[in-house]
Formats: sequence, C-alpha cells, structure tokens
Amino acid sequence: MSLKTCCASGSLHTGIPTGRIKKMHGLDCYVADAPDCRNPKGVVIIIPDAFGWMLPNNRILADQYAKRTGAHVFLPDFMNGYVMPADMMDSFKALGKTGLWNQLAKVGHILYMIRHFIPFQWYCSPGNASPRISDFFKSVRANEASDLPIGTAGFCWGAKFVTELCWNQTKTDDGKRLIDCGFIAHPSFLKYPDDIEKVVLPLSCAAAEHDMQMSADNAQQTKEVLTAKTAKTKDDGFEHEFVMYDGAEHGFAVRADE
Repeated sequence: MSLKTCCASGSLHTGIPTGRIKKMHGLDCYVADAPDCRNPKGVVIIIPDAFGWMLPNNRILADQYAKRTGAHVFLPDFMNGYVMPADMMDSFKALGKTGLWNQLAKVGHILYMIRHFIPFQWYCSPGNASPRISDFFKSVRANEASDLPIGTAGFCWGAKFVTELCWNQTKTDDGKRLIDCGFIAHPSFLKYPDDIEKVVLPLSCAAAEHDMQMSADNAQQTKEVLTAKTAKTKDDGFEHEFVMYDGAEHGFAVRADE
C-alpha cells in the first residue's frame, strides 16, 4: 500500500469545527451531534483521508454532514495517531517551485514527507487498520446505532475500507450488518474491477477527472459495474451511484481550495 504524492496535495480550510471530542470504543473521536440530539435520523461514520481525524477540513465536513442529514457523525482516529500532518500540503506545494533556493529546500521537504510516509504505511496498512475499523463499527452497531441506520463515508485512504464494508462480509456477533450504505470519494488502493464487483450494499462513488489513484479506465469500470448492479437490485431498494466531477483532481471532496 503506497501513498502517492497526490494524496498529500490540497488546501487547509479556515473554518472552525463546532463538534466535540470524546473517547469512543477505545478510539479518540470527533463527534458532530445531530441537530435534534434526542431523535437522530441515523449515524454516519467517516473514514478519512491520510490527514486523519484532526484535519480541520474533515471535522468541518463532519459538522456539515450532521447539519444536513440530521444524523450523529463520528470521525474516529482509525490511524492511532499516525496521520499525515496538515503542513504536508505545504511541502507538496514546495516541490513544484523553481529557483535555486527552492531546489535546495526541496531536499528538506522530501525528507520530511518520507519521515511521515513510512510509519503511516506500516501502522495504517489494511492489515493493521482493518481490525480497528471493524471493531469500532461493531461497537457502534451494538450501542449508539442499535436501532438506527449506519452510513459511512470514505475519502482517499478511507474509501478502500468503506468499499470493503459494502461487501457485507463482516457482521456483528449476532449477524447484523455493520453498515446500511456507503459513500466514497476519490478512492485509493482499490483493485479494479474486483473490489467494485464484490459490492453488495448501496454505494455511491464520487470520482475526480484527474486522479492517479483512479484512472479513466478504472472510473469507467466502476461506473459500468455499479450501473449493472443497480439494474439487478433496484426493485429490491438497493441502488448504486457513480458521479464523475469534470475538472476535479484527487482530494477535491476534502481538500479543494475554499
């Protein structure tokens, strides 16, 4: 599982998150409460990009999800603290600058990025992160969402895990599915078309036109597979969606310029 440079690009948003932080099922978690706390419409769990649960962009996004869906939104630290620091975006931008001094400065930026990439790739590999993610979803299903639907949204790094949750292969001890639907944006590390063909639960995919992690062929395969699945399951209430955002680049759903 390698982390491409496009995963480190983007902009830091300047809004102020309005949620709260608490410990949930063994993980630090940012919580954006539903407007009607006593009668939430459901639960949304965000599996973020490589910048993790502390990035203001991700927290502001959680706030907006709660406001617009009427659901409680949880943004846990699935990475156990091994996130890409926000200033990594500045280092990535520095790599594109010209001039003698900028060329010399690039060495420092590259070393800085490598220092964070290596532990991220180990501690946040699927083999290490998947158990943390599954355990959290199982706990939420048994507690906060025992009688509520669960939706999950995954971006870049997180999209792989959301896609796998939509396979509906992992369940609670009493046989309940962990989620009811999933959303992914500019996904990374997927195997095409195999990972999409395994999808069972409703999945919506937002793709960027310019994305090293999801090529034009990958996007077309995803669209065709999800469209075919919808044709077979629409009458049963299971629909899938694929939307291509023309002109968009990898990371647009979280780190686009304000």
